[in-house]
Formats: sequence, C-alpha cells, structure tokens
Amino acid sequence: MTTQITTQQRVRDDLADEATRRPGRAWAVSGALAGVGGFATTILSASAGAAYVDGEAQDADRILASLNDHVPALISFHVVATLTVLALVPFGLGLHRRLRAGLGRDSLVPGTAAFGILGTALVVLMGTALNTEFIFGVAGDALAVPEAATVFNHWIATVPWVWGLTGLTGWALFLAWRAGAVRAWLGIAAAVLGTLSLLLTVAPLQYMAGWTGSVMVVLVGLGFAFGDRGAR
Repeated sequence: MTTQITTQQRVRDDLADEATRRPGRAWAVSGALAGVGGFATTILSASAGAAYVDGEAQDADRILASLNDHVPALISFHVVATLTVLALVPFGLGLHRRLRAGLGRDSLVPGTAAFGILGTALVVLMGTALNTEFIFGVAGDALAVPEAATVFNHWIATVPWVWGLTGLTGWALFLAWRAGAVRAWLGIAAAVLGTLSLLLTVAPLQYMAGWTGSVMVVLVGLGFAFGDRGAR
C-alpha cells in the first residue's frame, strides 16, 4: 500500500488570497464622513466668537465676551473636529492599502496619498489643541486674558481649515489614474481640487483649502466606496 501526499507551493508567498485582496469599503465611507466633518468643523469654528463683525476688527474685551456667549458652539466644534480626525485616520490608511494594491510596493504614490490625509488629520487635531483651556477659561467668570482669547479666536478660525496637504493626495490620485490604478474621473477631479488646495496654501490663503480639501475628501471617499472596481 502506498501513501500519496499533495503539497502546494506558491510562487509568491507575499500574495494574499483573492478574498483578502478585496477588503471592505468602510475606510472609504469614513473618508466621505471625514469630508463632511471638515465642512462642519469650519462652519462651527467660524460661528464661535467674533474677531470680526461686519468686516471690522473687534477689541479684545468684546471678543472675550463673545466667546463666553458661544461656549456651546465651542464644545460642538471640538467634538465634530475630533470625530473628523478619527475618521481621517482609517481613510488615509485604507487609501494607502488600496493604491499599493494597484501600484505595487515600490511606488511612492500610496505613501504620498496617505501622508496628505494623515498630515491633515494632525493639523485639524492641533486646531483643537487650545479648546479645553479656553472653553473653561471663558465660561462663567472668565479666567482667560482678553488678548489671549483674541489669539484663540483667530486660531480656531484658521488652523482647522488648513487642509492644504490634501493637495498632495489629489495629485497622488492623478498619478494613480495615469498608472491605471483608479478611474479617470476620480483621478482628474482629485487633481483639480488638489491643485486648488495647493495653490491656496502657497498664496497664502491656506485657510480656504478647508473647503476645497473637504470637497475632495468627500468625493474620493464616495468614489472608492461606491464606484471602485479596483485596478486594471
């Protein structure tokens, strides 16, 4: 009696099974949500306080009083901005994995795309860094110095809006399209919006990139979530 043993040896051990090469789309949905959160963050940060009224700069005492009146808006801004950061992280990592699957390990495009998103997450997080200090510092019997409150008001109305690094993600997606890894409309739209974000950042009008960057992140997230057929 003879015994037969069948073995299977892969030519490439680093290749995953077909099932593992088709991950879910939760990361892309989180990107779309992060883009919406970017819009909400800018709106809430702009509505809290009043460094300018009718185009005229206000004095420090008025700004401090205005912040005191906008504590609920400050809390909402902090919560929404933090959730936006948490949504940007899986989106950036998922985008890196998706592009690497289509372009290979040696391409710099996946890392560039991920850096644009993860870097933006850090910028938005830093935009919330002073919130705890001033939310409690301006509420009730204000402990904050009026001049410091003025700086804080300008800080939250500028830093969380700086989405200029998403321009790198836009151009990375354009290069990914040129390499056949993503759809044409996605690569072209990302390049247009990414270029606008980069130009605004260089201008310097970097706070306006909060709008173009958020639009791009929503578009890219939805595109990968519902219209992605993988690489050619």
